[in-house]
Amino acid sequence: MNFAVMTATLVGAASLLLNAQAEAQTHFDIERAGNSEARSVLFIPGLATPGDVWDGTVAALGDTVDAHIVTADGFGGPARVSEGPFVAPVAAELAAYLEQENVENAVLVGHSMGAQIALQVAAQAPGRIDEVVVVDSVPFYARLFNAVATPEQAGRMGQQMQAQLEAMSHEQFMSMSRQGVAIQATGADDQEQILSWMAAADQGAIARAMGEVTGSDYSAVLQDVDARITVLAPWSEASPVPADVIASMYERQYPLENASVHMIADSRHFIMLDQPEAFMAILRQQLAD
Repeated sequence: MNFAVMTATLVGAASLLLNAQAEAQTHFDIERAGNSEARSVLFIPGLATPGDVWDGTVAALGDTVDAHIVTADGFGGPARVSEGPFVAPVAAELAAYLEQENVENAVLVGHSMGAQIALQVAAQAPGRIDEVVVVDSVPFYARLFNAVATPEQAGRMGQQMQAQLEAMSHEQFMSMSRQGVAIQATGADDQEQILSWMAAADQGAIARAMGEVTGSDYSAVLQDVDARITVLAPWSEASPVPADVIASMYERQYPLENASVHMIADSRHFIMLDQPEAFMAILRQQLAD
């Protein structure tokens, strides 16, 4: 084979490989940081949030981990996929990514919806995951607000939520988001950053994802997770509900011997932004075990 033909063949093969990888990962983007020889940690953000939300965490860990930072499709700009399920495809593609990269003994760190995705990844790739760190998330979201909610009731609520978000103008959506940002984080700068991320995200992707999270009961997936699950839940003095009551709400959603719930004081939904030292202390402990 002459050089020109060989070069064309190699370029063609590389193009096919890149196209196959791109096609296999249409529901998320991923960046790498840290030390590729260290333990793998996948960071999965929550609703409307890009991988940038983990910048402080990744910087603090430095070369002690091989960081894989996920951004779900539409949570950093326009979505490539505009219809169909949201959570399940991300989870399936991440499980395939772990196999493709031959990742083992991994730790998954998921915030909010990202934790629901992480639990599904752990169920689909049990031999590759040692630990799931859940940052303020539960498998059955509706039961945080109604202890006797049924999957059918949640499904209807999810459909209504999606339709409502899809019908809003961007200005209406951001006005609603600003009204509720105080429950997301305590710091004014962090609140503005969260609003900036929400403004940059694809509103259609947010609507699909929020409808799915609100309307789904993912509890059944827990029976297939053999990794240790560490749940971090926020609480502050301003909360109308005592810390032990909140803890019991989370514990009921994780009735497993391999799961533990840790209350993080003086924090709201974005625990890693509100209490980075407390968050890092627990994460480092899980990485060390």
